[in-house]
Amino acid sequence: MTGTDSLCGSLWLNKDTHNYLSSKRIALLEQIEQTGSLTRAAKLAGMSYKSAWDALAVMNSLADQPLTHAATGGRDGGGTQLTEAGSRAVQLYRTIEAEHARVLEKLAEKYTDYDQLVLLLQRLAMRTSARNNLCGEVIDVEMRGLLTALRIKLPSGLVIQSKITSDSAFSLAIQTGQQVFALIKAPCIVVAAKPIAGFENVLAGTVVKMIQDDSMVELELELAGGERLSAVVAKKKLAGYDLSVGAQLVAHVEASQVLIGVE
Repeated sequence: MTGTDSLCGSLWLNKDTHNYLSSKRIALLEQIEQTGSLTRAAKLAGMSYKSAWDALAVMNSLADQPLTHAATGGRDGGGTQLTEAGSRAVQLYRTIEAEHARVLEKLAEKYTDYDQLVLLLQRLAMRTSARNNLCGEVIDVEMRGLLTALRIKLPSGLVIQSKITSDSAFSLAIQTGQQVFALIKAPCIVVAAKPIAGFENVLAGTVVKMIQDDSMVELELELAGGERLSAVVAKKKLAGYDLSVGAQLVAHVEASQVLIGVE
């Protein structure tokens, strides 16, 4: 990279694997806030009325609370206003966008070798097949010969345990106070109606989603602290269990099945 080179990138915020907020959608919300009209907002944001309408429909369907409210009729197709949730969404996106730009600027300053920068960005963009990715703080590190046991406190206060090789703990420079990611594959979670002895992680939760095919069931459990876990279990192992939304079940995870990632 030369002194005239710079980094730029687009920013999307996804929700439930769907595209949620983007710079164009945020610009539309900002124009709605300014004009109070979807028709005028769409024009100022460089969108057709149909594209703007469709974008609003997607955002409102993904949001926990509607981002806009509208009154039908009128010369401009009715008035449209941002809700409080809509204003918060705009503020959130603009805050993240500013941090995104700052990170790109720092990367451009630090990595003058283009090939080295590309390799770094590829690592940052790496995705994992683990359905459950929980962020927390390491509160205890105990080396036990070839294995190291970790206790990780999630933002809600819930503590989960992990067991990794001591060599991995050394390579990742794991220490107390460090922020890490706890990765748990959905098929590694054992689900039961009551706690089962022998598991380091016994997590009671409420069923918030259930889908199934001929042989497997995928459950999404909301834990006491608000975190969610996805588990994929053979139907025959859940025979007789109440799997309806709102049912209480217990997720069990061996510490050795909790992988650790660091930034």
